[in-house]
Amino acid sequence: MPQAPDAAEPPRSLSTSKLSPASRKIAWVLDEFIRIPGTQFRFGLDPILGLIPGGGEILPSIIACFLLADARRHGLPFKLLLKMSGNVFINAAVGSIPLLGDAFSAYYKSNSRNYAMMQQFIDSHHGDQSGGSWWPLLFILFTLTAVTLLNIAIGLFFIAAITSIASGLSSH
Repeated sequence: MPQAPDAAEPPRSLSTSKLSPASRKIAWVLDEFIRIPGTQFRFGLDPILGLIPGGGEILPSIIACFLLADARRHGLPFKLLLKMSGNVFINAAVGSIPLLGDAFSAYYKSNSRNYAMMQQFIDSHHGDQSGGSWWPLLFILFTLTAVTLLNIAIGLFFIAAITSIASGLSSH
């Protein structure tokens, strides 16, 4: 995965004229715009927003669905849309685990992975396909709904677990 230099915006090397500049910027802001000084390790808003208890993965997942919509617009095949949705879902599922999930999100960089898949497809001999049909948008909406419900369920689980632990401690 390309590493962004220290700059106020995504590196130009990530741009492809056929891809939306917004897609490039979204992947960069969510995954790579902050560099840890003295290292090459970068992360973005995704793991930071993930620190918000009970649904911090929902907003980055909603934003990540823009990449899926852009992929559909460029005619990426369903198999690639499925992989990209899987990246969003894995990031949201593991990212929902407090602290550990945020570290995973910083490492996994699902949006940068998805952007790289889009760019690889567009640059291939298949990249001149026309935009995809509208039905993949239903799949994107399904992905977004599944991520949202997963985050709500995990948030409720952690609330119940904390409540159970707290009531157990207060009864002793």
